Amino acid sequence: MRPHQLRIEAFGPYAEPVEIGFDELSQEGLFLIHGSTGSGKTFLLDALCFALYGEVSGDRSVKALKSDHAEPAAVPRVSLEFSSGGGRYRVERSPAYTAPKTRGEGTTEKAPQAVLFRLLGAGWEPIASRSTEVSREVQALVGLDAAQFRQVILLPQGKFAEVLRARAEEREALLKTLFDTVIYEQVGSWLEDRAKAARIEVAEQNRALEVLRSQAAHEWSPYAAHPPEPVDPPNPVNPLEPPSDQQGLDRLVEQIAAVVTASQSNLHQASAALLSAQKARDAIEKQADRWDRRARALTRLADLEGKQEAVADFRQRLSRAERAEALRPCVEAEQAARTALGSLEAGTRAELQSAIRARDAAQALPLSLVLLDLMAAPSLEELSAARHDLAVRGAQLSALAAQSLEAGQARARAAAATKRAQAAEQQLSSSSAARETRRQARQSAGAALVAACSARDQLGGLQRAAQDAQDQALAVAAIAPALQQEQAAMAAHTKAEARLQQAQVALNERQRRQIAGMAARLAGGLEPDAPCPVCGSAQHPAPAQPSQDAVSDGAITAAQAELSAATAAAQQAAVALAKVQGERKAVLEKAGPAASDPQAAITAALQANEALAAAQALARTVPSLEQEISAHERELEALQTTIQAASTELALQAKAAADDSQRAETLAAAIGRELGQGVDPQQALNSFEPLEATLKALAARCQASASAATRLELAAARLAIDLAGSEFSDGRAVEAALKEESVRQHWAQRIKAFETEVIELKGALASAELADLPRERPDSAAAAEAVHATDGARTAAVERHSEARGAQLEIQRLSSEHRSGSSELASRQERAQLLSAVADRCSGRAAPYISLQRWVLSAYLGDICRYANQRLELMTSGRYQLRLSDEGGRGGRQAGLGLKVLDAYTGEEREVSSLSGGETFQASLALALGVADTVEAHSGGVQLEALFIDEGFGSLDPDNLQLAMDELDRLREGGRMVGLISHVGALKERIRYGIEVLSSDQGSRVQVGTNPLA
Repeated sequence: MRPHQLRIEAFGPYAEPVEIGFDELSQEGLFLIHGSTGSGKTFLLDALCFALYGEVSGDRSVKALKSDHAEPAAVPRVSLEFSSGGGRYRVERSPAYTAPKTRGEGTTEKAPQAVLFRLLGAGWEPIASRSTEVSREVQALVGLDAAQFRQVILLPQGKFAEVLRARAEEREALLKTLFDTVIYEQVGSWLEDRAKAARIEVAEQNRALEVLRSQAAHEWSPYAAHPPEPVDPPNPVNPLEPPSDQQGLDRLVEQIAAVVTASQSNLHQASAALLSAQKARDAIEKQADRWDRRARALTRLADLEGKQEAVADFRQRLSRAERAEALRPCVEAEQAARTALGSLEAGTRAELQSAIRARDAAQALPLSLVLLDLMAAPSLEELSAARHDLAVRGAQLSALAAQSLEAGQARARAAAATKRAQAAEQQLSSSSAARETRRQARQSAGAALVAACSARDQLGGLQRAAQDAQDQALAVAAIAPALQQEQAAMAAHTKAEARLQQAQVALNERQRRQIAGMAARLAGGLEPDAPCPVCGSAQHPAPAQPSQDAVSDGAITAAQAELSAATAAAQQAAVALAKVQGERKAVLEKAGPAASDPQAAITAALQANEALAAAQALARTVPSLEQEISAHERELEALQTTIQAASTELALQAKAAADDSQRAETLAAAIGRELGQGVDPQQALNSFEPLEATLKALAARCQASASAATRLELAAARLAIDLAGSEFSDGRAVEAALKEESVRQHWAQRIKAFETEVIELKGALASAELADLPRERPDSAAAAEAVHATDGARTAAVERHSEARGAQLEIQRLSSEHRSGSSELASRQERAQLLSAVADRCSGRAAPYISLQRWVLSAYLGDICRYANQRLELMTSGRYQLRLSDEGGRGGRQAGLGLKVLDAYTGEEREVSSLSGGETFQASLALALGVADTVEAHSGGVQLEALFIDEGFGSLDPDNLQLAMDELDRLREGGRMVGLISHVGALKERIRYGIEVLSSDQGSRVQVGTNPLA
């Protein structure tokens, strides 16, 4: 990274803009930053670091970087142009600061801003525009983070010796920030994690094996207290403790096998006993079943004999029901005829009530319907006549309803025509008003068009007037600068004339003095015994002596050169004066009379421009006004057409409304004469429909009732004939004896089933199967109890054998898993031991008792010392070298990171704290430069082309200062730009270029250039 240009504004002590070009300062590679204490020299390094990373190099806070000397509304800014990796970049930053509000009172907090640009061609292209993104991009470009940048490029005041004299742990922290050794620390942690995980795996495997042994002991525990007979294996397992190894598990396998064999023998014995008990139970249960069947048959036969009387009653009732069944048709026919007649008579009474209600609701009925008696059922002839008269009246009402409908339609047409006439009248009124409004708008647009055309015709004259007024105002404004230029040219001309006169007088004076001292010059060339060039004498008794104001030829030449320069300057001043005087005359001529009143000229120019702008605005409206007038005219024509159409429509609709109203009134009068006022023929016709339907239904009911009465008489006569030759006195006796077919069938089936069951029971009791049985029932419960007992014994034997077999399989499985787990445990123990050994070695817990990361950092520190010693030997004339030491001792956390100094005068290594102040500065400077060289060597091509060193040279004597400066000269010979911040006067004399920081009560400022003492 190489800086090119730094710009600062309202930042730190710098209130006014400051610009520093490092390209000019780095021409000789070495420059000096000097100034009084507290003037802000170190703040330049802060600005450089802040521009790149948004951080400052010292202990200052980034929240207080705005200059206290700047205006409250000023924006603190830092801009740095730098090159890195073959590209040129510019980073601009503004820190967070407090600014006054733009509206109202109070302040507001401004957030930090940052932008990174890259130079592409002739322009800058933005790369990043957020603070974090800019810092990340800069770190990638420079190759160093902010901490590394401050350690290897900005060597801050008082920090050199801290690095040299730091304790090993502080030096380790520094080296970690400079070199990326996190991977080695991560490797150590990774190995430690792997070793720990391996040890945990071994412990878990041991626990798993112990669990397997415990599970095997748990499976064996139910059989340990009562082992089978005989059980005498060698080395039996203690039932109270789990096996301790694989051999113990193998002994458990043998013992559980003996238990399984014994349980299987017991199972065979229990199965044989159960089979014998089951056979005895089956024989007893078979005899008990025969005894139970005989007992049930005797009991059932006794029950059936007690039901003989009831069965006889059922036989008698069944016989009477079958005889009554022959009379069922005539009885049911007489009942059906009687029921039908009653239902029809009830329906007739309901129809009469409906007919009365329908007649009361009807309108305009004929007289026959009004006089018809409906309190009793009328005759069919009366009903037929009434229905005929109603039909005739309905035909009359239909004709009248058609006339009423026609009248309603006429009234609707009249209303519609009236609405259309009103709409036409409204259209006529609105169109007339719109025509008047449009006519007024047309007149206004015509007047505006006349004004716009007039303005358009005046544009040329107004433009010329505005241009003349503008030229005159510019000429008036140029008078004062022209007069000032004339005065300045006259002063310069006077000064040049004075210089010319002074040069002429000086040349004359020097020529006079040279002529006056010519004798002394000739005397200076006399030699003993040599002739005098003036008098020719070889004797020179009193040669002329040179005076104190003698003038040499060089002085004459210089005076002549000054005279020539003054003459040329006077000629140039005269030409410049003549030029500005001509310009002043031209301006006065152009200003004319307005030269005496500049404000009037400005006002006239403004007025002319305003008049021109107004005319131009009016002129631009001409096309739109012409279009507007054409639109008005078209709209007026359309409105006139609409008005004529509305007038015609109004007349036509008024005539149609009058005609339809007259027709409706004529039809309504005719209907009123026929039906009376207020009667609607259609409503009257509609009221006939319920009455007509009711009369029709009533006629049907009357006719059906007559038929039903005839059928009842016939059915009663038939029933009387059939009852005459039967045992039944009347129809009610027949109905009492009648039973349904399902009932009769049920009675017949029960009687038959009774007789059949009696026969079957008697036959069964007489069979040989139920003969020869004991008086008492055989005891089947005792036989079943014996089977139950033997079955329980067998079930227990099965369960014990199954449990023993399950325990045997489980113990065998656990033994097998334990055997394979033991083999796996051995390999895991070997791996854990290996990982632990490597982790202990890399973490420093084993010889050589230094961690992997510290070993790598020690190697980096060795490189730093090698680079540092190359410079320290030169700065100390070969006396001192930095050496690594095993500080911390065996197993120390910082072993290998100690520093000592080798003194070539004594041949002994001693502590760096024993160095003097000047020696400490030399060693620390060499160490800092060694750090920079090592970082550059290990940073993958990072080029550190700049170095800034803050103070420390005041502790060196002149000789050591010379050696340190020689080393810095060698740095710049390698192409590196080196900037020093120092108060040492010898540095000001030695370093040619520099930056001087000047402080005042208004803030600091800088001067860049050649040091006055160099």
